[in-house]
Amino acid sequence: MAKPSHNQKRKAKLKKRAERSRKHEPLAYSGKKYKTDENAPIFLRTEVGIYESYVMCDFKLTDDDVEAAIEQLVIQMRDGSLPPESESDEVTITDGGEEDLIIANIRRNWRYLDEAGELPGRNDLIGILRTILNSIEIWRSQTLHPQGYLHFIEGFVKKVGVTVQRVIPAPRPLPSLEE
Repeated sequence: MAKPSHNQKRKAKLKKRAERSRKHEPLAYSGKKYKTDENAPIFLRTEVGIYESYVMCDFKLTDDDVEAAIEQLVIQMRDGSLPPESESDEVTITDGGEEDLIIANIRRNWRYLDEAGELPGRNDLIGILRTILNSIEIWRSQTLHPQGYLHFIEGFVKKVGVTVQRVIPAPRPLPSLEE
């Protein structure tokens, strides 16, 4: 059997690339529909959740991590595959679980609004998340820094008076050895 020619390989590669790019629908929303005073508390709570994740990860998250987490959350909300939320306020960090951490912190912050009866419906939440995706794109292009958006929300959250500190649990004492 003959090996594929250079031209055949190139065409196959371009076909695969085109298929991949068609699958990725841009989720960012650049309109002003969700940028209202009524939605300001939802934006704040969402961005506090993102900032909490940034602090919990020792400021090592990137805008790409946040973008991937928000895209995953939007897709899960759209297709109804969002896993049940933990009732606990305790959040754990696992290696490679940054996206799950961001989603958990956003949802935990939304729960506070829900308990107060201030959480909008699913479609509005998706619109707000998509608006934040647009903000990430804007900050990424303006600063050319992998954490441009995260630096922005760090300043924004502090400006509105929110303080986030990482709390490390005290180590458990080792059990005593019996002689």
